[in-house]
Amino acid sequence: MTQAFMRPVRAEDFDQILALAKQSGGGMTNLPPEPAALRPRIEFACESYAQNAVEPGGEVYMMVLESDGKVIGTSAVFSAIGLEHGFVNYRINKSVHVSKQLKKRVERRLLVPTHDFTGCSEVGSLFLSPEARGGGYGKFLAKTRYLFIALHRQLIASPVCAELRGWRGPNGEQPFWEALGKPFFDMEFEVADVANSAMGNQFIADLMPRHPIYASLLPKAARDILGKPHDGAAPAFNMLLKEGFSYRGYIDVFDGGPLVDAEIDDIETIKKSKMLTVSAIAEVGAAPLMLMAAGHLTSFRATRAPATVVGDAVSIDAETAKTLGVKKGDAVRAIEW
Repeated sequence: MTQAFMRPVRAEDFDQILALAKQSGGGMTNLPPEPAALRPRIEFACESYAQNAVEPGGEVYMMVLESDGKVIGTSAVFSAIGLEHGFVNYRINKSVHVSKQLKKRVERRLLVPTHDFTGCSEVGSLFLSPEARGGGYGKFLAKTRYLFIALHRQLIASPVCAELRGWRGPNGEQPFWEALGKPFFDMEFEVADVANSAMGNQFIADLMPRHPIYASLLPKAARDILGKPHDGAAPAFNMLLKEGFSYRGYIDVFDGGPLVDAEIDDIETIKKSKMLTVSAIAEVGAAPLMLMAAGHLTSFRATRAPATVVGDAVSIDAETAKTLGVKKGDAVRAIEW
């Protein structure tokens, strides 16, 4: 068994990524299970790496987790979102109404359309094959994105946000969409989700409500899941919170799922990781596991392996050096596993 590693997506990964997307159960806008919607996303990601940007310009840096020649997971960093059409979501504000005559004070939640995260970067597209779960690979997928950001700071806008899939019922019920999306978009959730994946989100700004909406006017089933992640997205949500992301009342316009954000310098993996110089390539025995990354854009690689760190120097074995594409004297970004 060879060492699992993260690398930039390639065009030839399409079939394997499509198979993963079909396992996701839908609802992941950036990983659509429809070939016509997924293919241009992969092609754009490949172009993003190849163009060697010097600043955030809307590039998508999609990565895959490869093990024994098989793609078992995906994740991505979006350099800056919404530059063309804007990035829209709802912010849950508090509205207070007071009647002195009745001596009554009423607090209500108000859903306010906002473009607060237009121009920010985003991490997303995190999905791991069900067959590979339980080996720490979900953590691998998530943290590698932050090492990528740390190695490409000039290419990634701050703050960084992340959208989580909203809650669905056991039979696929979408209470938020049924209450607020469908009446305005006049289509089923799956149709709108595919349109968003294939054509971008301009139609969202065109058709969604333009004015704030009182949550109290929505059915209870919709009110109860505002900001609640999909059961399958709950672990990813918790990982984001541990990384220093905060949920501040922003939700997705389709499914009401939570949006979290963090300044780049406040992300734990970025704060705690270090630049180290490869001082030796030799057997390291039972050394502690490290998550390590090296390379720039198309040459980016990340892997989890034993390593010995002394000061700003790191010793790694030959397989790890080959996986990362480094030699003695090269630099790697690393953090204890």
